[in-house]
Amino acid sequence: MKDTKEPGYVYILTNPSFREDWVKIGKSSRPVDIRSKELDNTAVPLPFEIFATMKTVKYNEAEKLVHRYIERFTKLRIRDNREFFNVKPEEALEIFRDVAMVLEDAEIDEVYKDGMMGDVEEHKGKKHPSTHTPERDEKKVWMIPSNIKFFDVEGCFNEFGEVYWSQHYNYQTGDTIYIYSSNPDGYVKFKTEVIGHDLPFSSIMEREVKYNTDPKDFDKMRAHNRFTLLKVIGRSNSQRMTLPHLLDHGMKSAPRGALNLSYEDYKELLQYIEENFDK
Repeated sequence: MKDTKEPGYVYILTNPSFREDWVKIGKSSRPVDIRSKELDNTAVPLPFEIFATMKTVKYNEAEKLVHRYIERFTKLRIRDNREFFNVKPEEALEIFRDVAMVLEDAEIDEVYKDGMMGDVEEHKGKKHPSTHTPERDEKKVWMIPSNIKFFDVEGCFNEFGEVYWSQHYNYQTGDTIYIYSSNPDGYVKFKTEVIGHDLPFSSIMEREVKYNTDPKDFDKMRAHNRFTLLKVIGRSNSQRMTLPHLLDHGMKSAPRGALNLSYEDYKELLQYIEENFDK
């Protein structure tokens, strides 16, 4: 089936009667709430719940990409030719975001419960009570891009030693995040530690407005309600961290969104970065 000019949806559905690491990932040309109600029949004891959706005119292609991305790592499809996968919904959402980066019109909608924590300074390192981020024992390593054309992350680190970052991935306190400075540097410049995740917007974040090239961009932050707090723990100006070297060791292109370096596909890249960041 070819994609039409009308947008459709790729969805992640969960079900209380399923295991917590089972999801249904499919597509629909109609709103997902309609599709989920259609699936509520005698074949399942409880109704499906919408975890996340991706809206795009290329929803047929997007669904195939998500399925292929999952199956690259292991045999996670529960049954052949079915849309059920043995993967946690949070991990499926990370894959949604990777796929969305290559689609110009993709819009991801996540459902987060309402609620605030009060002043963020009182809650560093604590979890937002309404978060969907799963608790996990293992710590992950990520890479995210920054661009001085939009935000002066170095200036923010120089003044505060930390930065609040809009959170679209399931970072967790204790994770490591490397920051790739895409402009004007073109190399991995900072190593940070996540010291707070799933934080709501708070007045303390107003201190960073001056580091936005366009102050109007900060209005988008005010409307967002999920942030991570990054503390800088290392800096590098090594030529070994430039894009050509990274491409030689497993990176596929300059990052346009967060990369989960804990995936097996990035094992060589992560080892290279950890061994050469300070050299």
